[in-house]
Amino acid sequence: MDIIIDANIIRRDLKLNDKNFEILTDYLNKTNSNLIYPSIVIQEVKGLYKRALKERVEQFTTVNRKLKSTLVTTEIAELPVINIEIESENYIEFIHNKLGTTSDNIIEYKNEFLPELVSRAIDRKKPLDNKGQQFRDGLLWLSLLDYAINTEEKRVAFISDNPTDFAEKGENKLCVELLEETNEKGIEIVYFRTLDDFAKQHASVIEFITKEWISENIDNEIIESLFEETLDNLDDDLILEGIELDHNESKTGYLNRSDYLSSNLLDFYVYEKTDGTILLNAEWEFETEFEVEIERVIERDSSRYEHRYTIDPITGEPEMDMVFIPDYSIDQEFDYKHDTPLFRGKFVIRIENKKVTDYDLKAWDWG
Repeated sequence: MDIIIDANIIRRDLKLNDKNFEILTDYLNKTNSNLIYPSIVIQEVKGLYKRALKERVEQFTTVNRKLKSTLVTTEIAELPVINIEIESENYIEFIHNKLGTTSDNIIEYKNEFLPELVSRAIDRKKPLDNKGQQFRDGLLWLSLLDYAINTEEKRVAFISDNPTDFAEKGENKLCVELLEETNEKGIEIVYFRTLDDFAKQHASVIEFITKEWISENIDNEIIESLFEETLDNLDDDLILEGIELDHNESKTGYLNRSDYLSSNLLDFYVYEKTDGTILLNAEWEFETEFEVEIERVIERDSSRYEHRYTIDPITGEPEMDMVFIPDYSIDQEFDYKHDTPLFRGKFVIRIENKKVTDYDLKAWDWG
């Protein structure tokens, strides 16, 4: 089954370091299948890379200039000349070399797609939205249909992290409208949202890799150490936003993570490559503790009524009145609140000859 990937899959990892790309290319070799890029995807990837490179070059230039203006003894070498146009062209070659493809794997869109795109825009037909937009997604979808129709198998895989326009809400499959269209044309487009979803679907059964084997052979200290690096680089505001405060409390901005870190294996699957290498995809749950300083405003009301005795100047008789004595005060105190958020980390672990040779934390999210 040939595979077509969307630009957003490459955008998430411009250097293609995700080990699930290994699984993708190994699957293609195992099954003698092809990786296909619609022309619109290549154009978009090139544009994404060009913009990202331009932005980072500008950031690097700014930092370099500020550093030069600060140093008094150390000389900074001149920045290399980076030709963004050439780098962008070379990036497409980098993709081909990394994924084992050539320009022959690029399919051009056809001129006859235009009337169909116009019709879909008018009819608000998926993947164009109810405003008739998503022209790019419409062009991609028509390229998918055309390619599937002209393959002998009449079946292709499509990997795109764009569930809004292509998938059924909350599910990892094509939306009903697009599924009906493929059925009418006698083809099948198997949708995957991520490379991880694709890898999981094509997982291998390796008898010796069990939860017990993982517990005994995977170094939990390395797993936790890799995740701690992520925690160390976490934006403090993400943690501070999760702290619940009473009406009279505010955060000072001080945040400290304790030494407490607990981990628990949630799920795993394995993929065996043609060379015998095993890639273990595993997900761990982590719990850690943060200490957040807060400022608390305490309002005290000690107001009271007091008896006041006076002498009537006319009669000379004593009189008693009730007098209100206001007594308000505002105090401030500092305190700490503790939060123990849950996180999830996805790892790819390389196993060769039943021995672990590499650990890679590829993604994390809130638990």
